[in-house]
Amino acid sequence: MLFEDYAKEQPVHSPVRTQYLNIKRQNPDAILFFRMGDFYEMFDDDAEIVARELEIALTRRDFGKGEKSPMAGIPHHAADGYIARLVGKGYRVAICEQTSDPALSKGLVDREVIRIVTPGTIIDPSMLAAKRNNFLAAVIVGRDAVGIAYIDITTGEFAVTQFSSQEPEISAQQEIARVGPAEVLVEANYSRLGNRKKRWLAAVMNEKQVTKLGSNGNPNGDIPDLEEDDEDDIAPLAKQLEGVAGHVTPYDARYFNEDDARHRLLQQFHVASLEGFGCAHLPLAIRAAGAVLAYVQDTQRGLLQQLNALETYFTNSFMTLDPYTRRNLELFETGRGGSVKGSLLWVLDRTRTPMGGRLLRRWIGQPLLDIAVLQKRQEAVSELFGDTLLQARLSEGLKKAGDIERLINRVRQRIASPRDLVALANGLRAAAEVRNCLSDEDQQNKPGLCRFIERLSDNNDIIELIEHAITDEPPLSITEGGIIRTGFNAELDKLHDASQNGRKWIAEMEQRERRRTGINNLKVGFNKATGYFIEVSIANISRVPQDYMRRQTLTNSERYITPDLKEYETLILNSQDRVNKMENEFFVQLRQDIAQHASDRIQDTAQALAEIDVYQSLAEVAAKQNYTRPMLNEEDTLHVIAGRHPVVELAQAEIPFIPNDANLSNHEAQISIITGPNMAGKSTYLRQVALIVLMAQIGSYVPAESANIGIVDRIFTRIGAQDDLATGQSTFMVEMVETANILHHATPRSLIILDEIGRGTSTYDGLAIARAVVEYLHNNKRSGARTLFATHYHELVEVAQLLPRIRCLNVAVTEENGQVIFLRKIVPGGADRSYGIHVAQLAGIPRPVIHRAQEILEELERKGDAKTRRKTMRDLTMPVAWQMTLLGSEPHPLVEELKALAIDELTPIEAISKLYELQQKARKDS
Repeated sequence: MLFEDYAKEQPVHSPVRTQYLNIKRQNPDAILFFRMGDFYEMFDDDAEIVARELEIALTRRDFGKGEKSPMAGIPHHAADGYIARLVGKGYRVAICEQTSDPALSKGLVDREVIRIVTPGTIIDPSMLAAKRNNFLAAVIVGRDAVGIAYIDITTGEFAVTQFSSQEPEISAQQEIARVGPAEVLVEANYSRLGNRKKRWLAAVMNEKQVTKLGSNGNPNGDIPDLEEDDEDDIAPLAKQLEGVAGHVTPYDARYFNEDDARHRLLQQFHVASLEGFGCAHLPLAIRAAGAVLAYVQDTQRGLLQQLNALETYFTNSFMTLDPYTRRNLELFETGRGGSVKGSLLWVLDRTRTPMGGRLLRRWIGQPLLDIAVLQKRQEAVSELFGDTLLQARLSEGLKKAGDIERLINRVRQRIASPRDLVALANGLRAAAEVRNCLSDEDQQNKPGLCRFIERLSDNNDIIELIEHAITDEPPLSITEGGIIRTGFNAELDKLHDASQNGRKWIAEMEQRERRRTGINNLKVGFNKATGYFIEVSIANISRVPQDYMRRQTLTNSERYITPDLKEYETLILNSQDRVNKMENEFFVQLRQDIAQHASDRIQDTAQALAEIDVYQSLAEVAAKQNYTRPMLNEEDTLHVIAGRHPVVELAQAEIPFIPNDANLSNHEAQISIITGPNMAGKSTYLRQVALIVLMAQIGSYVPAESANIGIVDRIFTRIGAQDDLATGQSTFMVEMVETANILHHATPRSLIILDEIGRGTSTYDGLAIARAVVEYLHNNKRSGARTLFATHYHELVEVAQLLPRIRCLNVAVTEENGQVIFLRKIVPGGADRSYGIHVAQLAGIPRPVIHRAQEILEELERKGDAKTRRKTMRDLTMPVAWQMTLLGSEPHPLVEELKALAIDELTPIEAISKLYELQQKARKDS
């Protein structure tokens, strides 16, 4: 049943039910966590969703007047875990708190929604990954351009970009994959949708793992039919972004309006123009940024007040990595289990701070093209590389720094707790330790590191202020008292003394009254409803003194109060109220002073610490793993001596890794065709070359004896086989789509990694496609990229005899006593066998199958099938005699005619006609 329909059917409600319905009406697209005492309770459809998704009991609540509704409840102290699970499934959760004291409220307790939690707007530290940004992004796709904005409200990072593209949807997907947002907003004309469309949206979004935009829909019900133009209202980008963003949220198109978005940005930063931020003339970027601000304002009210920075960046300043490449190279997680262990991040991340871990992740996902910046990074790593003492001292300071970046942002947002301020002071003291390490006289010969000294600001004034004001172990909440240290304020100290003296008098009262009355089980107690009291059992009522005044009658006892107890109660409660009020005021003022006067320099300190932490991590890994500093240049060469795969080497540390060279250059050895059996190491070799290039372009040392790398603008990979069942694409179709993407977008500065192109179809089809791809990469100047091409088609080796910039390599194998041994060494030349049966034996194929396979192979070889295949390969291009004529020393008229052809000037029809003419001449000659 829809929320609106339910409300219509129940016209008469109890006060609390009316309050709930009014608040729910204001938040129809979120699950409402309605605070009822010590529990959050969910009702109606929300209750059913929560019970199903969290696997908790679904009950019913009686609101009176014969009105009952489905109900699910969770304890308020355990809510964070439940909220995190719901948000992880794509739901929005509205937190409705009691805003008045139930003990003091004579009627209905006041309630209001204080925040709405969505995947991209989480602020609770317990729900955040320490070493990963929690970005909220927005995307606008134009006819030939893309605008993107993203923000992390826990760190204050806010960035926008706009770039031109002939394929804007694909480009948007690639950039969103790089950013990796937890939630991405896309434009949808949601305001035009009626209830039928909203039900459709909720159902479809639920099926597609897209953020749900309405608990008023029934995800399990029938999906209403919509016209094609109706579907256009529901964010056309949602489908393209599935799988590369955490959750996709269609957001009302009116928040993407350019004029409104620009006005929103100007108001946010209190400026008259966006020129200073570099995005004044980027309309799509402005629209995306305005939508992000509107969404945060809707969900986390008040948290944008202190946002004062906006960065405009340009995607052409760093290497492009499409989603396929990120997945194939396993940069952040493994392809099989999705674990960080086994990824490049796992190898390189030895950071001691959460902010350093987040920065390293961004560097890995965003390799640079600027050699000057990369050399500065290399310089800092090299200064730490050989100085183990400095590494140890820096590590000691860094590991105590905590997450200054998120802490100071919580201060700016006025949500920092007393414990947050203590943690901030500890972090700033650790930053001072790091600063001292770099300020020592013997470190002055390290200019790459010493440039951070000024950015590690002297924050002693903030440290001393916090330590003077806040107790060593303050409570979590500012309402609990016990926050301000003794000696901070004289009036507060007097109130503390009065309260403590009164408590001491009351604590001693129980023993005094027992002696005076002779009632041994007499008790002195307290509760919020009645205050302090003396409790006497029914059996001892006759012994109660005359000065006792009855306060409350219970089943088995009576409660009393005396004039003295009443006086001390008033003293204690008044003192405690004033203490709590004053402590709250002092703390809020302290937090505000830090936000206004020191947040910028503390933010800069945090960013400097993060960068030092990354350099420390890269240097530590380089020293332990024996990496070397690569040489970078603007040429089209790639020379690696004794390169190693960083992940395999670390994961299999007990097995010596066999290093291999790599030599590629556009003008000499553009394409390397690598043959050899499965499990021999071809794929490892391909990936290691790509990872070495990527590591070099984030400023890291690389696993090799030496490396000379011409800057790469893109790394393309086509590795592995997998079906895309969601879109009905077979393994071969996926392979061809990824290959097409490479051929369309590669440039002479790119690096292409191809593994087993064409294996998803028949042998001859696959062989033909593989050869055609090699020829295209070799002959097409626009996409003539450095390429490593691993294949099982040994016939491709012959292409090297025809095309000058192709080199053949193979993985060395030897046989001893009938056993095949993989040497893991890449050597010149092509392989002539696949050793597939041997690999099958290693995989555990039953022995009878292995024996029968050997018999069949021998029979095929006797029939000369292998020779037939090789001849067929030669026939794919031209007759043998014609090949020999072309390769001979005597010039041939047809060769001269080919050389003279102005191919670029021919129309397709003219080219086909000329090709037919040449073919007829060639046949006559042969």
